[in-house]
Amino acid sequence: MTVLEILPIGCVEDEWLRYLRDRLAEFFGEVVVSPPVEVPLRFNSRGQVLADHLLDTLASRPTAAERVLAVIDRDITVAGVDYIFGLAALGGRWAVISPFRLRDARHGREWERELFLERLLKEALHELGHTLGMVHCENSECNMKFSSTVDEIDRKSLLFCESCLGTVFSSGAEKVYATNGRGSRSFLRALLGRLRLTQKPGAEQRDKGD
Repeated sequence: MTVLEILPIGCVEDEWLRYLRDRLAEFFGEVVVSPPVEVPLRFNSRGQVLADHLLDTLASRPTAAERVLAVIDRDITVAGVDYIFGLAALGGRWAVISPFRLRDARHGREWERELFLERLLKEALHELGHTLGMVHCENSECNMKFSSTVDEIDRKSLLFCESCLGTVFSSGAEKVYATNGRGSRSFLRALLGRLRLTQKPGAEQRDKGD
């Protein structure tokens, strides 16, 4: 079974998808990029895509993958906030991220390709962390720290703290993997090991979202 499917929604740069595939494969092993799809989108009054509606739409799409990361190059949000970088179902199968606001070039700064790609990977891992059962974290280094600006994304690590990784086996995610085969539990443990911060700092948990 495919571990992770990357699903472009509409037009998304091939370079970004290849980058995500190659980097996420370091953690998840088998990662495939599917052909782009067009799905019905719902917009708010500002013309932003409602990400929760998009996830609900995608959830009815059949997939053989254990996790699916949708990528849409449009501004996304949910009711009550100005914008979001991504959204995921806690402990679920689906997540979505948007590169739209990660291409930040404020204050006269030039667009920095490598910095943008690092933000894209951090956000992908953050939302996939939610699908594994991780909630937001107060640890400033942990990737599960909530980020409302790109500067906050830049300040945190790519990986996760011990406390966040420890929540996975109490969230039901282990049961999800265990139902997929005898080796799934050991795979999940190996995956969490690859996602571990080397500094091993402590953390406190907070609410879900992002």
